[in-house]
Amino acid sequence: MKPPNFFAETGLERMAERRTDSEWLQELLHSSRTRFLPIWRNQNLLQKDAKSPIPVRLTFNEIKIAWKNSHSVVFMGFRDGSAHFALDISHLRDPYELPAIKRTGNFDDIREISLQMPRQDSGLLAYARAITHWHQTHKYCGRCGKESETREGGHMRQCLNPDCNTQHFPRTDPAVIMLVSDNDKIILARKKGWPEDRYSILAGFVEPGESLEGAVKREVLEEVGVDITNIRYHSSQPWPFPSNLMLGFFADAENTELKICDEELEDARWFGREELIEEAKRYEKKPHSVSIARRLIAEWALGYNH
Repeated sequence: MKPPNFFAETGLERMAERRTDSEWLQELLHSSRTRFLPIWRNQNLLQKDAKSPIPVRLTFNEIKIAWKNSHSVVFMGFRDGSAHFALDISHLRDPYELPAIKRTGNFDDIREISLQMPRQDSGLLAYARAITHWHQTHKYCGRCGKESETREGGHMRQCLNPDCNTQHFPRTDPAVIMLVSDNDKIILARKKGWPEDRYSILAGFVEPGESLEGAVKREVLEEVGVDITNIRYHSSQPWPFPSNLMLGFFADAENTELKICDEELEDARWFGREELIEEAKRYEKKPHSVSIARRLIAEWALGYNH
C-alpha cells in the first residue's frame, strides 16, 4: 500500500512563486486554456450522467457571470498544461441558473464519492473545497473586524483597514490520529451517534504549544486512560472537512485497562488481529474508505513494518 493517502495527490504544479505576479494571474484568468472548478456551498461540480464522478472544468466565458460577484477566485496551479482556478459561487441562490452549469453537471459532496474517482481528481476537488471554505470564513479581519480582500492568487487575505493592514493566510488545523496496540490487539472506539458496529482509532486536535508526539500521548490518555510509548509517525492526509491535516501515528500501550474519559465516546475496547484481518485484506485489494484510519488499521492487521 505505497500510494499516498486519499486527497494528498492533485496532479498540480502549484507555481507558488508566481502568486504575487498580479499581471500574470490576470492573463491566466482570461486565457482560453484556463479552467475553473466551481464550488457551491462546499460542494463540487461533477459531470452529469458519467459512469464515475468526473470534475467539471469550465472556461472563463462559461463562468464569467458568476465570477464577477464571487468572494474568492483562487489560483490552484497548472495541470495538463492548463491553469486551474477554484471559483466559489456560493453567493448564488440557484447555481443551475447558469447555463454552463445546468448543461454540464451537478453539485455533490466529494466525501461520499471520492473512492469512485482517480486519486488526483479527488485531491484536486478537495483542495478547491478547502481553500474556498477558508475564504468563506475569513471575509473579515480577525484583528480589527474590518473587511479583507484576496491577494496572491487567493492564498492570502489582507485587511482593508489602512491602520491595520494585517495579512491572513489559509488555515489548516493539525490533528493526530493514532493506532495504539498491545501485541496482537488494538484500541478502537465508537463515538456517540455512530452505528453500533462502527469503530475507529483515536484522534484529536493538536493544541497550541504542543508537539505532535505530545498530542498523541495526551489524547490517548484523555480519551481511554491508557499511557503509551514508542510513538512513531506513519503519514499525513489532507482532510478538507473542513480544513484539517491528519497526522497518523502508531504507538504501544503501557497498560491495557480502558477507562472512557471522553464524553464524545460511547464505547472503546480492544480488538484482536483475527477480528480485523479479513477487512484488512479487502482494503489492501481495494480501499473501501478514504480515511487514513482504515489504512493504519489495515497495515497493522497485515503485519506491515511500522
